[in-house]
Amino acid sequence: MVFSFFGLPGISWDRIDARMTAEFPAVPLIEAAELAELYGTQVQPVVIDVRADEEFVVSRLPEALHLENAGEVVTLLEEKNTPIVVYCAVGFRSAAMAQELTDLGYSNVRNLKHSIFAWADAGRPLFNGKGKTTKVHPYNQRWGRLVSRALHAYQP
Repeated sequence: MVFSFFGLPGISWDRIDARMTAEFPAVPLIEAAELAELYGTQVQPVVIDVRADEEFVVSRLPEALHLENAGEVVTLLEEKNTPIVVYCAVGFRSAAMAQELTDLGYSNVRNLKHSIFAWADAGRPLFNGKGKTTKVHPYNQRWGRLVSRALHAYQP
């Protein structure tokens, strides 16, 4: 199972990055700052949130689509060279989705490095069904250590 190592003590960005590089070496990353610069440009990618419903309702990146599996992406995006950025809480679930989309022939898929946690920690805009928010779903207590506690919310 891909996530089995995360049960070990000592979660850190360095350990996550090392494991993601080992598990998904071909998945290119995009930094939060680079993605922020692409918003509103002609090369703005389709941004896909692969988190669970309860995470998505708390907050999401601007204009993010909530698509939890590759089948939903394939149904929505027929053009295989469409620029796509996927994200989750820390980047592991989205790396798996990016790899799956690449395996299906999508040629321009990138994973948001450290995903919504990095985006939120940098103070970048987050939205929910009511508008702007400053909160993010920390996934659980263990993973929540990777994002500022001031940003934690389990429900909108």
